[in-house]
Amino acid sequence: MIKKKVITLALSTTLLLLIINILTSNQPPASACTIHLGKKIKFDMELSPKVPLFHPDVDGYFYPGRPKITKYLKLINVGDLPFRICRFNASFSGDIYLATGLQIEILELGKGRGEKPNLLYNGTLIDLGEGINVHGKRAVPPKESVTLKISVWMPATAGNEYQGLTVTADISITVRFPPSHDGMKC
Repeated sequence: MIKKKVITLALSTTLLLLIINILTSNQPPASACTIHLGKKIKFDMELSPKVPLFHPDVDGYFYPGRPKITKYLKLINVGDLPFRICRFNASFSGDIYLATGLQIEILELGKGRGEKPNLLYNGTLIDLGEGINVHGKRAVPPKESVTLKISVWMPATAGNEYQGLTVTADISITVRFPPSHDGMKC
């Protein structure tokens, strides 16, 4: 009976670890807690800034050939275990067709000046709707953070079919607690 409870607890903990998502929209930070072998473990993180990153009133509109608009998003580990970024996914509202023309690049910045950024994703915004597995380079310890550099642009070759369209994209970031290098999926 005890063995069955331990196995059930281990499976429940594993499932919980695989489904922790953070939305980059203006939502409160995600958090979850579980009991692991009698010790309470805190899984929690915060985003900074806690506002939408790209907005036409602040950044202007995207048009073919306009320079990239770049913003920074900090993921802060306020939990008890290290984490590693492992997946991006997006949901859309509005004129979804516009997401087929917008390009997005997401870099995980290094901890120091000499460390090169880690390219996590470079492609169309619409492809994030299918979910993209990525390999975060850094294991982020408790009380530390990782910064993502997010650039969005419309290529100079984009046609007139995107004029007047608006789209909202909420991008979720999935992390793994604890981080691993064994090639396991999120």
